[in-house]
Formats: sequence, structure tokens, C-alpha cells
Amino acid sequence: MDAKFKKVILEMQESILKTQGVKRYCEESVYSAMRSKPVKIITGFRRSGKSFLVKQIALRLINEGVYKFENILYLNFEHYRLGEINDAADLDKILTLFQTEIADNSSKMLLIFDEIQKVERWDRFIRTVYEMKGENIEIILTGSNSELLSAEIGSNLAGRFIEFKLLPFSFKEFLEYSGIEIKNETAFLRRQDELLRLFNQFRTTGGLPETFTISDEFARFSYIQGIISKVIIDDVIQRFNIKSPDIIEKMLYYLNLNVGNIVSFSRLENYIKRTGHSINSNTVISYVGSILKTFALFEVPKFDWKQGRIFETSKKYYSVDTGITNSFDHTVKNNSKLLENIIFLELLRRQNTIYFASARKDKEIDFIAKTRMEKGFTKYQVTEKLTDENRKREISSFHTDGGNLSLYPNILLVLDGENETVSKGDITVQKKNIIKWLLDL
Repeated sequence: MDAKFKKVILEMQESILKTQGVKRYCEESVYSAMRSKPVKIITGFRRSGKSFLVKQIALRLINEGVYKFENILYLNFEHYRLGEINDAADLDKILTLFQTEIADNSSKMLLIFDEIQKVERWDRFIRTVYEMKGENIEIILTGSNSELLSAEIGSNLAGRFIEFKLLPFSFKEFLEYSGIEIKNETAFLRRQDELLRLFNQFRTTGGLPETFTISDEFARFSYIQGIISKVIIDDVIQRFNIKSPDIIEKMLYYLNLNVGNIVSFSRLENYIKRTGHSINSNTVISYVGSILKTFALFEVPKFDWKQGRIFETSKKYYSVDTGITNSFDHTVKNNSKLLENIIFLELLRRQNTIYFASARKDKEIDFIAKTRMEKGFTKYQVTEKLTDENRKREISSFHTDGGNLSLYPNILLVLDGENETVSKGDITVQKKNIIKWLLDL
């Protein structure tokens, strides 16, 4: 056993040196937290780039002399050769092997455990290492299911970790992967038509990094379907012991079909029943919760400013990736909702808390968002184009009756046109080009 696993450790160490690619949006935040004692935990949807991120950070630490190369233990538990690592005792044997035969024990060590939720009692092992050897060992964990981590974190690692959430590539990262860097207005104008073409491609194919290497549409569809199947089987069906996998598939289909729309549990329940399945409302709520824990979907609550409370029964759902949404067999592609989905994900990347809210005359504001550092909210409305026909509707959506919402900034994000201030009556709106906004221009 020792010889076999020693070889695995050495091979995975070598994979760190081969890491090369786009710097991710949260890399600096994670990197700035390094050299501190708390466990660093990176969570996110499958194949979003968590493994690459932790290896890229490890390589930076090696190059800057923070850690010796031989003192970094990197284990990816999705690798078939680690299938025999089943519980905390096995982890302890691996660590002992690493410390006695590979590492330099006179220097600090960095332990990286990728998809650690696959190992039973991993949390007890991590806590033991943290408490017994915390000054000499730093730890990074990754995981693809919040439920697989949350219970263990809450019971054994509470107060001992920092969590970072990773999403698939943003449009800016997608451009950098394609070798395009837009730093200013001049560069934007010079390549505006190309950027619009690439953005429409990104809206269709999404930001899962491995899809960028797949040019054939059918092959890309097959790849994404494989990820969805793995999420359903590994992260939902097996974890929560669900007896009807096809119900989960139908829920994923329905919620992706309705991204950006208000969805009630009763309507979802009726849809499932129409497909020939027997289900009750409590099971619907439970199953949706299980899907959310895979990071495949995000739930956005409604905030009522007039009554000053969040409505638990009014929800909107957005996909972790527009490529995943497009992989479902929709009768009609709703490009405006995909556009809205991209804006939602970018607000998440920018560390916003997000709601949707009511405006006057049964209209809605797409997003009410704020970061931790901001005192007030910003209102966002998203549309393809601002035309004479829709100008009144889009601008009047910012007109609210409740609370102090009217005092907060209004931003209308459109896919065409330039940045400018537009007004109607007592409403003033900052119209911004979506591509420029995504590129921080």
C-alpha cells in the first residue's frame, strides 16, 4: 500500500507544476488568506475549476518560497486511484506516509484535499490535524455539495474555517482564456463587434471551463449532460437516498426552463404530478433543497419594501451556468432570461446579497443588491435593448411605493448602446452597456 500511494502523492505533486491558465476572480481573496491558521474551504459546482484554483495557489506559494515543493500534499479524491481511501483512518495513514517519506519536517506543510466530502469522518481528521499540528500545517479543502460539508463544518470545524465560493468562468475570464484582454474604452470600441459575437456565444455555451475546448455542439451537449447526471446521481440521489431519480431530473428541467420567473412550490408540484408521479408539497420542498445544495441552482427571495420583510413563498431561481440551462430541451430559448442569469451570477461574484422586489402596477425589479461594504441597495433592470416601445415599461419598473427604495441608484443594463443617463418623470436611471459592465469599464 505504501509504495502505491507514495507514487500517487508524487504524481499529484507534479500536477501542481503543470498548472497554467486564467487567474480566477476569487484567487486574490483566497491567496490573501493563506499563511493564516483557519482552514480554507472552496465550494462550488462540479467542474467549475476548484482543482485548478487550489493548484494555482499552491504553485504561487511554491514560487514565492512560502512552501517547499515537497511539503505540499495534494490529493484529489475523485481520482480512481484514491478509491481505497474511505475514512479518517486512511487519511491518517496517507499523512503519515507523506510526512515520513516525502516531506521535509523541518518546514511548514500545506495539505490540499480536493472533494474531501467523499471520505467518511473527514471532518474529525481535519479537526485533529488542525488542533494537534495547526502551527506547522495549513489546510485547504474543496467540495461540490454544501450539505456534504455544512453538517460536518458546523459540528467539528465551527470557528476554524474561511469559506470561498467559486462559480464557473465569468465573461471576462472567458475572454482572457480566449487571449483577449480589454482594459479600456478604446480597446472595447476597437473590438466591439467581436465582443458582441463572443458574448452571444458565451450566453449559449456558458462558463464551465472544459467546454471551451469542445467545438462540436453535440459533444459539448454530451459533456454537460454527463455533469448533470453525475450531480443527480452522486450529489442528490446517493447522498439523500432519494428513490425517484427521474423526479429530480424533471425538477431540474422545470427550474431551468423557468430561470428568472417566480416559481411556487405548488406549481412545481402540479407539474411533477402531470408527468405521472405522485408527490406531496413537503417532498417538493425537500427535493428542491437537495438540488440547491449541489450549487446547480440558486434561490432568490422576494423583498417587500413596504412591509419590510422577505417573502418565503415567492422565489426565483437562477442556474449556475447558462450552458447547463441551454442543455435542456427547451421548446423556445429565452435569451432575455439567459441574459438576466448572467447578470445574477456576476452580482454573486461581486459579493452581493440579492433579492427581487415589486414595483408599481404589478411590475418587478429584476434585482435589488448590496455588498457588505455598502449601506444601501442598488436596483438593476436587465433587457436586450432599450427601444421606444419598451422605454416606458423598463424605466417605470424602478418606480416603487415602499420604504426608501426610491432613494437608491437605478441601473438599467442593456446589450446595445452606450452608457448614459436617462430620465422619465421623477425617475433617473443610469443606462449601462452589459458587456462594458461585465468588463468593469
